[in-house]
Amino acid sequence: MDSSNVSIALIDDDITTAQRLEEGLIALGYPVDVFADGEPFLDRFLLSPYDLVITDLKLRGMSGLEILRRVKSKREETEVVVITGFGSVDTAVDAIRSGAFHYLTKPIRLYEFQNLIKRIIEKIILRNEARNLRASIPRGAGLGDIIGCSPEMNKIFRMVEKVVPLSCSILIQGESGTGKELLAKAIHQLNPHRKGPMVSFNCGGFSNELLANELFGHERGSFTGAHRAKKGLLEAADHGTVLLDEIGEMPLDMQVKLLRVLQEKQIYRIGSTKPISLDIRVLAASNKNIREEVEKGRFREDLFFRLNVVTISLPRLVEREGDLPLLMNHFLRRAARMYQKEVSGFSQEVKEALEKYHFPGNIRELKNITARAVILSEGPEIQLDDLPQSLRKGFSPDTVEIKTLEDLEKDYLRRVLAKKQHNRTEVAKVLGITRSTLWRKIKKYGLE
Repeated sequence: MDSSNVSIALIDDDITTAQRLEEGLIALGYPVDVFADGEPFLDRFLLSPYDLVITDLKLRGMSGLEILRRVKSKREETEVVVITGFGSVDTAVDAIRSGAFHYLTKPIRLYEFQNLIKRIIEKIILRNEARNLRASIPRGAGLGDIIGCSPEMNKIFRMVEKVVPLSCSILIQGESGTGKELLAKAIHQLNPHRKGPMVSFNCGGFSNELLANELFGHERGSFTGAHRAKKGLLEAADHGTVLLDEIGEMPLDMQVKLLRVLQEKQIYRIGSTKPISLDIRVLAASNKNIREEVEKGRFREDLFFRLNVVTISLPRLVEREGDLPLLMNHFLRRAARMYQKEVSGFSQEVKEALEKYHFPGNIRELKNITARAVILSEGPEIQLDDLPQSLRKGFSPDTVEIKTLEDLEKDYLRRVLAKKQHNRTEVAKVLGITRSTLWRKIKKYGLE
């Protein structure tokens, strides 16, 4: 979806302002419908909703705030920008709370307005592309953002559908890269707490003191440097879901405190004697077998039983029969859109090489391999030369070097800069980004 397909409405009864903003939008290549008041706009919107609505707060008749509320009640995903006079900032803040993307105060600087619109259009396009990607996946081939049609994954999907209406704790186990966090997000999006926040926390690599501070928060003056009170992550997740990732790495002393939270449904901030009640759903994830950790004395049995109301074990990628082609095509489409490459498929040699590979890094490794191949590709199909050397030779060692997406982006940016002889205007055009974004990336990767 390109920017010309994004529908925009502008509502302003000041003819001069409306004309100036309309010209600014047209100069960017964005078509726009202009309305002088809310009634005709809403009549049109109810028949054919807009992707972006820009409205003054002060209008004849219906206010911009009322337009915002009615737009959001009809179509939540429509983005709204409100325009206000200097003395109405409080009203603009109310608009943000009601779902507006942003507000602008008069007098409006045209370049600021245009930059804001570019950001919003980019967000709309990315969201629509993500929706199109999900729509391209066969029905029954996934749950949330998790893709799969293998018997192993369908069994997990059926289990999730049974347990999401309940508030019980769920323990998610699986090797690194199998999609534990994605499954946790899917559970959150489907359960009764989905309107609340989802907070994720990695339990590894922290001392007891840091863990307690991050999870429970503290009161002002509770220790040196506590200049103000801080809400902990558990409190921040109230009425929502908390994911305790790598729960097997949590120190035993902290496990005792977490068990008390799960039993009593309340916490105490560090330095406070006042309990704070919580309504949260707890999900825990680990790449270790927690039952084995209990047997070895490295995990508390009582906490294990509290977390282990339901256990979901995610299979390795090589155990998911039939899912590999589905995932390959999904990651290919996503990478091709991200890097704006005309790549639509895999050669037969590549398909055979990937089918023989055992993917020690599971789905995450497949995603990185595909992104790398898309970046290096020079035709409509991924070729064997686009794969890592160890894969091309038919080897499948655990030590296969897979570059991060940042490294791949840096390599691709370096190639485009060289090809365009560091003409930044041309490079930005090829990459489909603004010159300021290109400048930040060049600075980030030290390619000046």
